[in-house]
Amino acid sequence: MPEVKASLIVAVIFASIFTSNIVAAYFLNTDFGNVNLQEVSMASEHGQVEGLLYRPRYASSATPQPAVVLAHGISGAKQFLSGIALELARNGIVALTIDLLGHGGSDGKVADGQEDPTFGTLAAVRYLEARTFVNSSRVGLAGHSLGAGAARAAAVVHGAIRATVLIGGGFGSTVADSSYGTVNSTFPENLLVAIGKYDVLFNLDALRKEVLPPVFGTSEVVSDTIYGSILNGNARKLITPATTHLFEPIDPIVTSEAVQWFVSALEPSGSDGDRQAVASMTYAYRELALLISLIALFALVLSLSPLALSFLHYPVEKMSIQLDTLAMSFADWKVLLIWGGLSLVLFFPMVFVGFAVNIPPVIFGASIAWWALAVAVVGLLVLVLLSKRSKSKPNIGWILLRGFDARGVATAIAMCTLLYSLSILAEAFLALDLGIIAPFFRALTPASRISIFLMLVPFFLVYFTVEGLFLHAFRQSTPIKSGFFDNLSDLARTVGLKVGPYLAILFLQYFPLVLFGSQLFPSFAAFLNEFWWLLTPIFAVSTACSWWFYRVTSRIGTGAVFNALVFSLIAAGLFPF
Repeated sequence: MPEVKASLIVAVIFASIFTSNIVAAYFLNTDFGNVNLQEVSMASEHGQVEGLLYRPRYASSATPQPAVVLAHGISGAKQFLSGIALELARNGIVALTIDLLGHGGSDGKVADGQEDPTFGTLAAVRYLEARTFVNSSRVGLAGHSLGAGAARAAAVVHGAIRATVLIGGGFGSTVADSSYGTVNSTFPENLLVAIGKYDVLFNLDALRKEVLPPVFGTSEVVSDTIYGSILNGNARKLITPATTHLFEPIDPIVTSEAVQWFVSALEPSGSDGDRQAVASMTYAYRELALLISLIALFALVLSLSPLALSFLHYPVEKMSIQLDTLAMSFADWKVLLIWGGLSLVLFFPMVFVGFAVNIPPVIFGASIAWWALAVAVVGLLVLVLLSKRSKSKPNIGWILLRGFDARGVATAIAMCTLLYSLSILAEAFLALDLGIIAPFFRALTPASRISIFLMLVPFFLVYFTVEGLFLHAFRQSTPIKSGFFDNLSDLARTVGLKVGPYLAILFLQYFPLVLFGSQLFPSFAAFLNEFWWLLTPIFAVSTACSWWFYRVTSRIGTGAVFNALVFSLIAAGLFPF
């Protein structure tokens, strides 16, 4: 009974933290009532395009304001550029950030880009132009990576875009055909180019000396210098903040420069009291509040799990598997060598397997699924071989079977359902998506994403089950009934074992790039390594969850099921068709 009371107190604390921060994020995201926020849908040739509309409260048919459409990169979502959208709206510009075709809640596939290289961006422009609160003669475009190419293609078809911001894209062989037009001294009108200093897809020296000079009308482009005139429509500027490709859309310098560029080129009206200073950006505080909300939500769910197990009369002591007496035991360095090593060695080969065997049919999502399955299968084979050489000769099959039970699985499903439901309610009623860089959970729309979720579950269930053997069951860790600080130390070591190899890869990629300006990995491999920025924090969360469930149940099954469902929900909602 004291344990139940303590769990309830902890749950109430985390529920309060979650609620207060989600409310704070909502007020920040609407600029405390000065910005109207609305989820919208618009028709394109390849189906509906979903978007998030940020509208200054004084934008009306009587005082129409300029507008900007923002397009994210491959495997991104409308939330990626919502920071720029929020700051634009705070400065008097209507901003619409969209899910490109095949992404998020929009219809279509990435392959539709061959027929519509704007990926629905042009449809979004037409949608805004039809709003009475928009000054249709003052419209701009912004895009990141794939979205930069989409913005450039939309500018070609439209023909009257007043300002364009290309972030980490819009140049190179992928946008070389006629549908993207020819970038020159007059097209696009009023062009800002933002390329991170550590963007692995671009050679900044070649960009400054070869690619951009004809566009900027100079022999060599100097960063942070305006060429031409905004008044004449031929203004050009290059900025190169110290950031990577993935982080470019949320970089404060990129955000500030983009907002200032559009304010100067589109000239929003409105009283000075309603307009916000470009320098006083608030989107970073919103992101912090959302991050705290996400952490508190996971902590809330985990704190409720002992109550759920107690409700199901879960006899932990009787069901505990005394693995230390019947199985082999690994030191941390062996876990790191085997499990971490397999994760790194198999990553690139399985990415290409996912490209060739597109099951589930989502780009990059299939690669991650096959990578997870391959790591698990090879890892399990290693365990079987090691068990045969072990003195105790543990039965791996029996241990796996004993790792699962109906009540533990039911608890995992219930906790994941609660987690997902609260996240979807925040999205539905507050237009807020919890996440770290990318949104963790999104409504599975269109309905075909539900089938993607169901297809992903077996891949991740196998992966997290085998991982449970390495990180928990067979590892020489702190005894379950240790003190608080011992458990905290063990949690930190467990998470470190999981994410350490991925952090090492990121270090190897960016250490020589930052210090010497050289890349260890070729550009495509370096681009794929960018996914570790996304996967590492998610894996840190999943490892903490499996560690907790193992401590509570003495079994690996509850954590494996919970993480498989969580990862499948994240992947099904994020990766593009």
